[in-house]
Amino acid sequence: MSASKDDILELNYFGLFAKVASLIALEHSGLTYRFKTPESWKDMKPNLKWGCLPCLKNLPSEHIAAFGGGELGQEIAILNYIAARSPEKMKGIDLSEELISHQLYGEGEDIYQALVKIKGKMVSDEAAIAFFSKDQQDATSHNRNFGIYVFLNLLEKFIKECGKEGRFTTSGCTVGECKLWASLHCVYLIDPTVLDGFDGMKKFYTRFLEEKATQAIIKGQRTEGALAQYFVKPDVEQN
Repeated sequence: MSASKDDILELNYFGLFAKVASLIALEHSGLTYRFKTPESWKDMKPNLKWGCLPCLKNLPSEHIAAFGGGELGQEIAILNYIAARSPEKMKGIDLSEELISHQLYGEGEDIYQALVKIKGKMVSDEAAIAFFSKDQQDATSHNRNFGIYVFLNLLEKFIKECGKEGRFTTSGCTVGECKLWASLHCVYLIDPTVLDGFDGMKKFYTRFLEEKATQAIIKGQRTEGALAQYFVKPDVEQN
């Protein structure tokens, strides 16, 4: 018996390649789902638990009973839900791999938030330029000021410590790896040379990109067309 329309998980998000880790994770998980963009964001926003997207709808009633039902909001909660539904692949084969996934989520979110601040002009023009400049990286600064190459250096060391070529975990697509890859792809769209010199991370990025599930998202097969690039190079004058 096939699932009815209301039984299928529904991920709501904009048609943009921005906070899309949950979309990528759903596709890799093998769970049945559909993707939907808001018909009217102005009307939808006030009716959401947290007033933001992504959100996941149509969860089984027993999974949402403790918080009164309705949609599941917040990206981290959605990713944890996907990991719980498809644990060996999306959570990790053991606690050690689960901890790897959690750490990668944190790094992916740090990179994402840095891009958000640049796009929203919440940092100075100088800071925006410095984020992408190899000559202006300071690994001893507060981590809120890390540039992309500081992040990549840390990730390069970590992937070597994990000891798996082109992946951090056995499956290579835990929810943390999905989050990290989504953030890296946002940066790659701005500067395709960003991974040069980071062999481990380049192998991770390329291997994940070439996965059938990732390609389904990149090519727009699950989103009624390719998602539009959201983050772009800082539009500032360099003296």
